[in-house]
Amino acid sequence: MAVLKRAVGLRTVVSTGAGMALATVTYISFIELASYLTGNSAWIAILTSGLMAVLAGSCFCELNSMYPTAAGLKLYVEKAFNERVAIIVAGVYVMGQIAIVGAEVYIFSQVLSVGITIVPPVIWAIAFMALLFFLNYRGIRIAGMTQDIIAYTMFAGLILISVYGFYRIDFNIANPITIGSLDGFIQAVAIGISSYIAFEWVVTISEEVTDVKLVPKGMMIGLGVLAIVYALFSTAMTSVLGNEGLAWALRPDFLPANVPVLLWVVSSDGLPIPHVLYGMKLLGRFGLYFMIGMSILASLTSLNAGLLTFSRFVYAMARDWSLPRLFAKLHPKHATPWVAMVVVIIYGALIITYTFATHFVLSMIFTIVAVECMMYVIMALSVIRLRFKDPDRERSFKIKGGIVFPIIVIIIYGIVGCFILFGPVNTAEDLLEQRIALYFIIGLIIFNTIYAFLVWPRLRAKYQKIADARVPRRRRRP
Repeated sequence: MAVLKRAVGLRTVVSTGAGMALATVTYISFIELASYLTGNSAWIAILTSGLMAVLAGSCFCELNSMYPTAAGLKLYVEKAFNERVAIIVAGVYVMGQIAIVGAEVYIFSQVLSVGITIVPPVIWAIAFMALLFFLNYRGIRIAGMTQDIIAYTMFAGLILISVYGFYRIDFNIANPITIGSLDGFIQAVAIGISSYIAFEWVVTISEEVTDVKLVPKGMMIGLGVLAIVYALFSTAMTSVLGNEGLAWALRPDFLPANVPVLLWVVSSDGLPIPHVLYGMKLLGRFGLYFMIGMSILASLTSLNAGLLTFSRFVYAMARDWSLPRLFAKLHPKHATPWVAMVVVIIYGALIITYTFATHFVLSMIFTIVAVECMMYVIMALSVIRLRFKDPDRERSFKIKGGIVFPIIVIIIYGIVGCFILFGPVNTAEDLLEQRIALYFIIGLIIFNTIYAFLVWPRLRAKYQKIADARVPRRRRRP
């Protein structure tokens, strides 16, 4: 029977976790974050939200050290509560998270189509997904190497252009520690939290790392890399653009006539890409295309990591009889879960179709962040429950301070998740997209609950019967 190959080192663990989080939509959040602060103090909010991500990540690290498997995100909940609850949670989580495919591919294809007008956006979307499928189909080594090259190139590029931005202003950062009101700072931190989401999906490659201890180590290093890159780039961008530039970046309808259309993605309401404006102000036309290149790399690294991790999770769920066994089929030569990849691609295509048809990118972002917050809360609850339920199980990584930090995670991410789905928004259209995200999540909960109570028991009984039939009966002794 084919199994996943252990061929992933620390370098790829870091690039997968960090690359999954740094998507094109993250650039936009930096400007929104800065708008709630008085000075150029975005770095304070980003480092604060990074600390929150470390607390959430520590919950995943402890659970992964107990159960290092590709199906860990489901197994943690199963061990803490029960398998039916785990199937519901895992189903909502993975189906909600794949919404990132819709947002990223839409933005990516629109940027390219504006730069190369002869090719329609939908063609770019199809070509992009086909390329990712091919790279992942050929094996974890190729997919991992691709992830390393793209992710580290992007991190180096962002650091270089950040330092150059500081150089252009003679390293004179106005009001670097002025945050303004407490309410504004809390809003900024909440937005900053969303820029770290999805880093935890790296646990799904636990069966392909050369040493399972590399997963928690790589996760924490990845969060550190993200915090440094985010803090440098956001501070440089807000310092260079200034108040007028921030207003343009937040409101594309205020852009002056001489600013190219490439500064934003042309959607139903215009989706600003402020980092492109930053690049243009620093380096002119070259800077504009350089930052478009950074957008492309962000989409590539995020979605390559997404297909890599989502497919492993679907594979592991099927292998454990929680999904049809067909999804657990591995390629005999490349040892890749190609059927699971096809399933992820098809579901992602449905999300992409929705996004292209409606242009409701924000509803996908609401969904992603809310589902992530839900999962962080559940992971913290699982840590607490397993501390009492299974205290003697070996933990190579254990959170210090008892259950204090998991409780903090529950409170913080519970509040942020509720705020995302029920908090105030700026416009009636934003309210509509917020409601779409809420109803979509409710629909996922209902769908997965029906599956867990009606379909899964029959599926499990069927596979158990097949397995029992394959076990030879023991001969009686004469």
